[in-house]
Amino acid sequence: MADKKITFTAKDTGLAGFDFVLEPAENNGRTIFAPNDRARIKLYPGGQNPQLSVTSRQAKIFLKSLEQIMTEFIVFRDSETAETEYYIQELISAVWQGTGSLKPKIYGSRLVMPEAVTGVLKVNYKTSYDLIDLECSAPTYVLLSAKTSGLTGDTVVDFTDGFLTGIYNKDVVMTVRDACTKETLSDAHVYINGKYTGKSDTEGIIRLGSMKSATYSLKITKDGYQPTDEDTISNDFFTVE
Repeated sequence: MADKKITFTAKDTGLAGFDFVLEPAENNGRTIFAPNDRARIKLYPGGQNPQLSVTSRQAKIFLKSLEQIMTEFIVFRDSETAETEYYIQELISAVWQGTGSLKPKIYGSRLVMPEAVTGVLKVNYKTSYDLIDLECSAPTYVLLSAKTSGLTGDTVVDFTDGFLTGIYNKDVVMTVRDACTKETLSDAHVYINGKYTGKSDTEGIIRLGSMKSATYSLKITKDGYQPTDEDTISNDFFTVE
């Protein structure tokens, strides 16, 4: 079945809410922090001038309205709707491979087809984010909230590294490989426990920072590959000893 470029017929700029991403690349590989560290967090969408509140210490916007280009493969399984990871500020391109007639619409991050279809939609779109700096002087969990007149969102940041428990491992590193060839894969997007963590570098490596001893769910996506949570390979979890 040939790829088919499609054009969305309408766009609703309504937003659903704020999303937070604690990306290791912005934090020297760390996802858990010690008191008096600085945690840097991406807030999507950017440029909304939200009111920030925290349960301990302070948070401030470091940079506003930074642009980011995203590529996603959106799966429709006999359905009319699906969602992108982030709000679509500007659609760059959309390529469809599947069944059904196509006059789709965009509603924020929600993609709506005129009827139930089955196939894969490759979308390239522009989104935006603000960078937030968060500090805390005590070993605790910090609730960070963002709010405007129409948008809300919150996240929890862990500042207990080495204080509340002794079960942290340092510098957890993951290498992403092709399951068949074992070759390393660059630019693979990694999700831990359902949250976007970052992407692998040119050598297929992504540094996850300090993590608790536990079992974590894992999802990896990459252009040209089936998402790991949709294949038949047992690669949906990993354990930090």
